[in-house]
Amino acid sequence: MKPTRWIGVGIFLVGMIVLCSYSVYPIYNPDVEDATMLLGVRIGTTLLIIGAVILIVEISVERYREYKKMKEEITEEDLRP
Repeated sequence: MKPTRWIGVGIFLVGMIVLCSYSVYPIYNPDVEDATMLLGVRIGTTLLIIGAVILIVEISVERYREYKKMKEEITEEDLRP
């Protein structure tokens, strides 16, 4: 995999870990404030979205490059029956 994909996957996984940790946080600290929980959920969700966008853009660009390369290699004469 390319480094850009690894970065996207890493950011996505960090977002999941943050969301999971903040969902378990009230069990260990019952006196947690709402603002703290909301901040954790916002950070986790933001990281998930950023990671997903990076992955979607990387996959789209790669597919476009492959399509362009394939279109150059195959002539129109080969496509006719």
